[in-house]
Amino acid sequence: MSALPAGWSDREVKSKMTPKSQKLFDWFCLMLINFMWATQAPVIKLIGNRLGPVAIAFVPMILSTFLFLPALWYEGKRLGRPMQWRWSDARHFAIAGLFGFFFLQFTYTLGAQRTLAANAAVITLSIPVMVALAASIMLGEKLNVVRVFGFILALGGVLMTSVPDIRGASFGSGQYLVGNLLFLGACAGSAFYNTYCKLLIDKKYTELEILVYTSVVASLCSIPLFIWVEPLHVADILSLDRAAIWGVLELALIVYGASMLMFFSILKRLDVTQATLSNYVLPFFIGLLAVIVLKETITPLVIIGGVVVFVSTLLVTVYEAEILSWLGRRKGIA
Repeated sequence: MSALPAGWSDREVKSKMTPKSQKLFDWFCLMLINFMWATQAPVIKLIGNRLGPVAIAFVPMILSTFLFLPALWYEGKRLGRPMQWRWSDARHFAIAGLFGFFFLQFTYTLGAQRTLAANAAVITLSIPVMVALAASIMLGEKLNVVRVFGFILALGGVLMTSVPDIRGASFGSGQYLVGNLLFLGACAGSAFYNTYCKLLIDKKYTELEILVYTSVVASLCSIPLFIWVEPLHVADILSLDRAAIWGVLELALIVYGASMLMFFSILKRLDVTQATLSNYVLPFFIGLLAVIVLKETITPLVIIGGVVVFVSTLLVTVYEAEILSWLGRRKGIA
């Protein structure tokens, strides 16, 4: 039974939302999206060595592509939109899928094998900064005083949540140099993918089109890896136990599917710089899930850092316009 009042549709509910409530809703969705992304860490730990790193990175993505293809077909039929096979359309998905989705997954997998987890966690903090740079170049987005302050505040909070990683990091050792550079490349790929997908949203492609078509490109590019880098046999898949199967399904449906569709929807209303700042809440959610799923502990400093990041994302996502207006009036008075 619907929880909406009689006679109300979802579209009517959205039309009744005030600009402030819409922004609060978008902020809540960004927190939910990052929580969904954070589930990747404990799920991969639960899968363990049942699959190799290449399989863990690409099998859920390939499965997600097949699972969401029927939804794309239904959407196209309902909206009267043909499949986007023309080169003028396909080239955009090819660029995002190859240089974004596939590249970040490939370099992430190689980098994770060649560096410390602590190094990787610290390097990952560069993604929102890279997105801001990419969005400035590709989309013309501007960094105003609220966003700069939000970045600084969020960085302070995420450093609190990442103290164990910072202490355990080792950037002076030459043996991790290649792995560190590969992981930095993965972060650049992620920044490019997020920014280019915002460009595709602005070109009026639907969320499902962006998700499925870029996933198709990345899936096709991953085939050589299963032939020459990490051969995958049908027996490997059939031998998976229940925990591993549920883990692969969670990655396919939640991490690679639903969360990305929600993120693309948010990009219709927010700059990609604003949306990606919320990535700094990931270490807090990963720590929280480690407590719930893996029975690890969480420190008060991590909790405080998480609150700081929450505040910073609220400032940039919900209250940016009001703060800029207030600063403008103060400047006018002065």
